[in-house]
Amino acid sequence: MNVLRVSLSWPVIARCATAWLLAAVVHSGLPMMGMVVPLTRTAAADEPKTGFRQLAPGVLTVIPPNTSSDSNAQRSDLLEITRRLPTLAWTPKQAAENTTLVERAKNREFVRDIWCLEFAFKPPRLIDVDVPTRELRMQRKRLWYLVYRVRNISGRRTVIDKSDPSDRKTEPVEMPVRFVPHFVLESMEGLTEAEGETAYRGYLDRVIPSAMGPIRRREDPSREFFDSASMAASDIPSGGERWGVAVWEDIDPRLDFFSISIRGLTNAIRWREQPGAKFAGNLPPGAEMEHALESLRLDFWRPGDDKDEVEEEMSVGYAGMFERLTLGGKLLEALSRPGIVKSQPVAGLAELGLTWADLVVQDWDEGAVADGGVGSELLSLAKAVQKIADIKESTARGPVVRAVFGDLGFEYFEELSRALAAPVSPERDAARRQALTGIGLSPEAVGQKPLESLAKVFTAVDGIPAAAPRQQRTEAFFGAAAPRVNRLCRELAMARTLAALEDVDVNRQLLPAGDGSAAFAVIRPAIDAEKDPDSRRRLLAGLFGSQGPMLYDKATEVPEGIDHTWVFRYENDGDGP
Repeated sequence: MNVLRVSLSWPVIARCATAWLLAAVVHSGLPMMGMVVPLTRTAAADEPKTGFRQLAPGVLTVIPPNTSSDSNAQRSDLLEITRRLPTLAWTPKQAAENTTLVERAKNREFVRDIWCLEFAFKPPRLIDVDVPTRELRMQRKRLWYLVYRVRNISGRRTVIDKSDPSDRKTEPVEMPVRFVPHFVLESMEGLTEAEGETAYRGYLDRVIPSAMGPIRRREDPSREFFDSASMAASDIPSGGERWGVAVWEDIDPRLDFFSISIRGLTNAIRWREQPGAKFAGNLPPGAEMEHALESLRLDFWRPGDDKDEVEEEMSVGYAGMFERLTLGGKLLEALSRPGIVKSQPVAGLAELGLTWADLVVQDWDEGAVADGGVGSELLSLAKAVQKIADIKESTARGPVVRAVFGDLGFEYFEELSRALAAPVSPERDAARRQALTGIGLSPEAVGQKPLESLAKVFTAVDGIPAAAPRQQRTEAFFGAAAPRVNRLCRELAMARTLAALEDVDVNRQLLPAGDGSAAFAVIRPAIDAEKDPDSRRRLLAGLFGSQGPMLYDKATEVPEGIDHTWVFRYENDGDGP
């Protein structure tokens, strides 16, 4: 028996089904007007949907406009009158004193319309792009970029009742806005032992036309993205929005914590007189004033890696996160150190007759400390080395050094002494002799009194305020052994931290139970319990080093978890993010 096999394709089945449906409608007597029955798939059905790419929930972080009312009306003296023309002050006999020119120039109110854009952003990402160089060739570079959106929602206007000036209200006002973006990626994270815990790095947004195409294809080919130059070319109408990209190059890949400061989102402004302003002569009004536009600060964190950067691990952070983790991490590192290097630092310091307070630098110059480096720790190291040199029995010095600095401490001191006195190449000897002669030493003198000479060298290097020249000076003295100086400073700092913890009312078993943030939360109540400001700063310097007071202030400046901050930053503050 022959069997007929019929192969039905989907188009055949579709046509049969359509014919059956049409027949059923005709026999039912139902009207066919308006009915459209597709017989085949249209070309439009195979094409991708038009429109912008839809973002998943949580990808875009939206920062609403800052609506604080203190920006609409500000009060200030007209210093060009009150400071420059004080001789015009007089007391009228038949009128109120506040009717004179000088008095009317005091506490003046400045009322104006304020606008602030809504700012939304995606987490920062990385992209490899060919970038033109000064040598007129293309170079493959890894760029960091931030995709953002700005919306012109509305402005604010203060309306004052003419009959009753105390009766005022704020009402919305629509206006076009010119957004002139100014993005700065900043970090206060120290990346080397020579830099210490903090070292400022700042990167300005760059206009790189060759990067815009790849970024657009990656983010949304259907959407127009503006760089900082094209963004400022025209106004954003009321109710309008615009997408932009901020791009940075040559970012240090080792960064774990960084902030992005955005200026230009609002016309809210503050002003103050310049340092040393005299308001004398014929300078125009405002010549001795400095102004600051309100900026938005965003905080981020990522596991820094100079070998394999992973953009998916960039996350939104919060103000004070870096400082909290840094301070808590110093506690955890100090607690774990004795077991690693086989030291007994608290007992060793006691044998030298030193307390943690003896190793605290009394000068808390935050300007110098923020510059970074271990200069302030070198002075403490010099004091400890001099104490070791004062031990009469040379055989007793080794155990004390190992107790304070660990197994490698004694070898480090031997290596540094050899670097100052042992025979070296002629070029190295010339640089070493020049450095030693500047402080009244020679390789021969170092050989006779090595520990005393080390203490003198450490003291001399400590007097150099900036980190970079201080490191250069250290290398001039010790050559390839210079990193040992930083290691000894770090070991002594951890010994001081453990000694200071002995005087703090805290459950030490809770400190290593979590990460750096948890350790900071454990120690904070004990620090806040010290009400005397000087005693608290001394304790912070004992626990965390010379940068401790500054870091603690920033760690506790705002409540934990605030992911953005509106700030006024003057150009000459120089305090980083």
